[in-house]
Amino acid sequence: MTATEMTQTGERPQSGAYEGLRVLFLGENWLGSNARSCSESLRRLGCDALDIDSQTFFPTFQSPGSRAVARLLRPGLVREYNQYVLELTVQFRPDILLAFKGNYILPETLRAIRKQGVALYNYYPDTSAFTHGKWLPRSLPEYDCVFYTKKFWLKDVSEKINIRCGSYLPHGYDPSLHRRVVASERDKKDYGRDISFIATHTSYKEEILTKLAQLRPNLDLSIWGSGWTERGPKELSKYVRGFHLLGESYVRAIQAAKINLAIMSGKVAGASQGDETTSRTYIIPACGGFMLHERNAEVLELYKEGEEVACFESAEELAGKIDYYLGHPEERLPIAKAGHARCVPAYSYDNRMAEILSWHRART
Repeated sequence: MTATEMTQTGERPQSGAYEGLRVLFLGENWLGSNARSCSESLRRLGCDALDIDSQTFFPTFQSPGSRAVARLLRPGLVREYNQYVLELTVQFRPDILLAFKGNYILPETLRAIRKQGVALYNYYPDTSAFTHGKWLPRSLPEYDCVFYTKKFWLKDVSEKINIRCGSYLPHGYDPSLHRRVVASERDKKDYGRDISFIATHTSYKEEILTKLAQLRPNLDLSIWGSGWTERGPKELSKYVRGFHLLGESYVRAIQAAKINLAIMSGKVAGASQGDETTSRTYIIPACGGFMLHERNAEVLELYKEGEEVACFESAEELAGKIDYYLGHPEERLPIAKAGHARCVPAYSYDNRMAEILSWHRART
């Protein structure tokens, strides 16, 4: 059975199915990052996966002064990072290099690694390939295949650069982290709200939430995530918690909320449209949370509206759906349960990584 068939049937790939396959994995390694979830899935599949954490070379700074210094140092750090990747490739002798986004890998580095007989793959999580620095558009054509998470991505990118091969592979959830837990009294006190939204700030999300706050000014809402304190409007300041939930706290906040919002990011430069699904689309149901998701064609292919997910299309409809489901907890709970059953284990990162490995085996 192929990984695609496993995803369709909900079957979990066997542990050790790819025993001994060596993977050099490039991506951020903080707990809760999608990149780390993918590398851990590779290990559960039996791979010998060696991580190179990009944040070791490119840390995230908070103050404007530190960020300015980081920009000045970045070209030198990029050279050092690429040299380190080359050295580990020689020592580790991987079968596969898998980059999660791969902002800082240079095309000449990838060409040198290919000469060593290593297959090159990229798992690309974002809507645009042209908003993450100058190196990425030059390196993407060097990969044997780019596995992209947005259905429109390949068409957008192919208008500007040549990709050797592309394959649609959506986000997922991490079965070792994103699971149902029993919220403690402390969790309920810290995270328990009628409505919870956990995401990085964008202007599109801000617009939807501002309209919602105007329509329902007394809403019991918490907004968690980076950027809201600095860029969020005054109308939302009373809802912003000023804390970026990561890892286990993210899981427990989902469990403690009555309704979890899944608002997309909106359109960015270099993309023909905004995203239709994100990792939240899978993480919220995997944690057993009730999900109120922006309605679009892609999410309706994943879940049945009204049975496994609730949906909205405008701020006005969002306000109405919140009113309804807060008043009907007896409908909320079965939808959350059915959404969890649909998601787990079919939409796990174990299945996503198995699909990449299956693709690799079929072509080598």
